[in-house]
Amino acid sequence: MAPADTPRLMLSGCPMAVPNWKLPYVVESAGAVIVGEESCIGTRNSRDLVDESGTTMDEMIDALVDRYMKIDCACFTPNDERLENVTALAKAVKADGVLHYSLLFCQPYSHEALKVDKTLANAGIPMLSIETDYSMEDVEQLKTRVEAFMETLA
Repeated sequence: MAPADTPRLMLSGCPMAVPNWKLPYVVESAGAVIVGEESCIGTRNSRDLVDESGTTMDEMIDALVDRYMKIDCACFTPNDERLENVTALAKAVKADGVLHYSLLFCQPYSHEALKVDKTLANAGIPMLSIETDYSMEDVEQLKTRVEAFMETLA
Protein backbone atom coordinates (compact mmCIF):
# COMPACT_ATOMS: atom_id res chain seq x y z
CA MET A 1 0.00 0.00 0.00
CA ALA A 2 1.34 3.43 -0.97
CA PRO A 3 1.59 6.27 1.55
CA ALA A 4 -1.41 8.63 1.60
CA ASP A 5 0.54 11.50 0.04
CA THR A 6 1.73 9.46 -2.97
CA PRO A 7 0.78 11.19 -6.25
CA ARG A 8 -2.12 9.40 -7.94
CA LEU A 9 -1.79 9.41 -11.74
CA MET A 10 -4.12 8.11 -14.39
CA LEU A 11 -2.93 6.97 -17.82
CA SER A 12 -4.92 7.90 -20.89
CA GLY A 13 -4.46 7.51 -24.62
CA CYS A 14 -2.83 4.84 -26.77
CA PRO A 15 -2.86 1.25 -25.62
CA MET A 16 0.46 -0.07 -24.35
CA ALA A 17 1.09 -3.31 -26.18
CA VAL A 18 2.86 -6.00 -24.18
CA PRO A 19 5.76 -5.85 -23.36
CA ASN A 20 5.80 -2.03 -23.60
CA TRP A 21 5.51 -1.14 -19.91
CA LYS A 22 7.92 1.80 -20.18
CA LEU A 23 5.52 4.47 -18.95
CA PRO A 24 4.22 2.49 -15.93
CA TYR A 25 7.86 1.78 -15.03
CA VAL A 26 8.72 5.48 -15.28
CA VAL A 27 5.69 6.53 -13.21
CA GLU A 28 6.26 4.03 -10.44
CA SER A 29 10.02 4.55 -10.30
CA ALA A 30 9.34 8.29 -9.96
CA GLY A 31 7.32 7.58 -6.81
CA ALA A 32 3.73 7.82 -8.07
CA VAL A 33 1.01 5.20 -8.38
CA ILE A 34 -1.18 4.50 -11.39
CA VAL A 35 -4.82 4.52 -10.28
CA GLY A 36 -6.55 4.07 -13.63
CA GLU A 37 -5.98 3.51 -17.31
CA GLU A 38 -8.24 4.86 -20.03
CA SER A 39 -7.16 3.06 -23.20
CA CYS A 40 -8.11 0.13 -25.42
CA ILE A 41 -6.51 -2.22 -22.91
CA GLY A 42 -7.80 -0.29 -19.90
CA THR A 43 -11.33 0.75 -18.98
CA ARG A 44 -12.34 1.40 -22.59
CA ASN A 45 -12.03 -2.36 -23.15
CA SER A 46 -14.44 -3.29 -20.37
CA ARG A 47 -16.87 -0.36 -20.37
CA ASP A 48 -20.23 -0.61 -22.15
CA LEU A 49 -20.18 -4.38 -22.63
CA VAL A 50 -22.49 -6.12 -25.10
CA ASP A 51 -26.09 -6.47 -23.94
CA GLU A 52 -26.68 -10.22 -23.93
CA SER A 53 -30.45 -10.10 -23.53
CA GLY A 54 -31.24 -10.34 -27.24
CA THR A 55 -33.07 -13.48 -28.29
CA THR A 56 -33.11 -13.09 -32.07
CA MET A 57 -30.20 -12.81 -34.47
CA ASP A 58 -31.19 -9.20 -35.30
CA GLU A 59 -31.30 -8.23 -31.61
CA MET A 60 -27.89 -9.81 -31.00
CA ILE A 61 -26.36 -8.07 -34.02
CA ASP A 62 -27.90 -4.76 -32.90
CA ALA A 63 -26.39 -5.28 -29.43
CA LEU A 64 -22.95 -5.86 -30.95
CA VAL A 65 -23.28 -2.77 -33.15
CA ASP A 66 -24.44 -0.67 -30.18
CA ARG A 67 -21.41 -1.75 -28.15
CA TYR A 68 -18.89 -1.05 -30.89
CA MET A 69 -20.46 2.32 -31.69
CA LYS A 70 -19.68 3.32 -28.08
CA ILE A 71 -15.93 2.74 -28.44
CA ASP A 72 -14.35 6.16 -28.10
CA CYS A 73 -10.98 5.63 -29.75
CA ALA A 74 -9.23 8.77 -30.96
CA CYS A 75 -9.56 7.52 -34.54
CA PHE A 76 -13.29 8.34 -34.41
CA THR A 77 -14.59 11.86 -34.76
CA PRO A 78 -16.31 13.74 -33.29
CA ASN A 79 -15.23 12.17 -30.04
CA ASP A 80 -16.83 14.10 -27.21
CA GLU A 81 -17.63 10.83 -25.45
CA ARG A 82 -13.93 10.18 -24.85
CA LEU A 83 -13.46 13.63 -23.36
CA GLU A 84 -16.35 12.96 -20.97
CA ASN A 85 -15.10 9.46 -20.14
CA VAL A 86 -11.52 10.56 -19.44
CA THR A 87 -12.74 13.30 -17.11
CA ALA A 88 -15.24 11.03 -15.35
CA LEU A 89 -12.65 8.30 -14.80
CA ALA A 90 -10.06 10.76 -13.49
CA LYS A 91 -12.61 12.01 -10.97
CA ALA A 92 -13.79 8.50 -10.07
CA VAL A 93 -10.27 7.24 -9.30
CA LYS A 94 -9.38 10.53 -7.55
CA ALA A 95 -6.40 11.10 -9.84
CA ASP A 96 -4.15 14.02 -8.98
CA GLY A 97 -3.20 14.26 -12.64
CA VAL A 98 -3.43 12.52 -16.00
CA LEU A 99 -0.62 11.35 -18.26
CA HIS A 100 -1.83 11.37 -21.84
CA TYR A 101 0.24 8.82 -23.74
CA SER A 102 0.61 8.63 -27.49
CA LEU A 103 2.94 6.64 -29.68
CA LEU A 104 4.91 8.53 -32.29
CA PHE A 105 3.08 6.78 -35.13
CA CYS A 106 -0.42 7.18 -33.66
CA GLN A 107 -1.38 10.65 -34.85
CA PRO A 108 -5.03 10.62 -33.71
CA TYR A 109 -3.99 10.49 -30.03
CA SER A 110 -1.33 13.16 -30.53
CA HIS A 111 -3.90 15.51 -32.05
CA GLU A 112 -6.59 14.68 -29.52
CA ALA A 113 -4.22 15.42 -26.61
CA LEU A 114 -4.98 19.13 -27.06
CA LYS A 115 -8.73 18.60 -26.61
CA VAL A 116 -8.22 16.25 -23.67
CA ASP A 117 -5.91 18.75 -21.97
CA LYS A 118 -8.43 21.58 -22.38
CA THR A 119 -11.30 19.44 -21.10
CA LEU A 120 -9.33 18.25 -18.07
CA ALA A 121 -8.11 21.78 -17.33
CA ASN A 122 -11.74 22.96 -17.28
CA ALA A 123 -12.39 20.23 -14.68
CA GLY A 124 -9.36 21.31 -12.62
CA ILE A 125 -7.33 18.20 -13.47
CA PRO A 126 -3.71 18.72 -14.64
CA MET A 127 -2.43 16.74 -17.62
CA LEU A 128 0.99 15.95 -19.06
CA SER A 129 1.15 14.88 -22.68
CA ILE A 130 3.79 12.25 -23.44
CA GLU A 131 4.70 11.19 -26.95
CA THR A 132 7.18 8.36 -27.25
CA ASP A 133 7.96 5.09 -29.01
CA TYR A 134 8.70 1.51 -27.97
CA SER A 135 12.42 2.07 -27.39
CA MET A 136 13.96 2.55 -23.95
CA GLU A 137 16.19 5.39 -25.17
CA ASP A 138 14.09 8.17 -23.62
CA VAL A 139 13.34 6.61 -20.22
CA GLU A 140 15.42 9.11 -18.26
CA GLN A 141 13.95 12.07 -20.16
CA LEU A 142 10.43 10.79 -19.50
CA LYS A 143 11.25 10.24 -15.84
CA THR A 144 12.44 13.85 -15.54
CA ARG A 145 9.23 15.11 -17.17
CA VAL A 146 7.02 12.93 -14.96
CA GLU A 147 8.90 13.99 -11.81
CA ALA A 148 8.54 17.66 -12.78
CA PHE A 149 4.82 17.12 -13.43
CA MET A 150 4.45 15.45 -10.03
CA GLU A 151 6.08 18.47 -8.38
CA THR A 152 3.36 20.70 -9.84
CA LEU A 153 0.70 18.51 -8.23
CA ALA A 154 1.92 19.09 -4.67
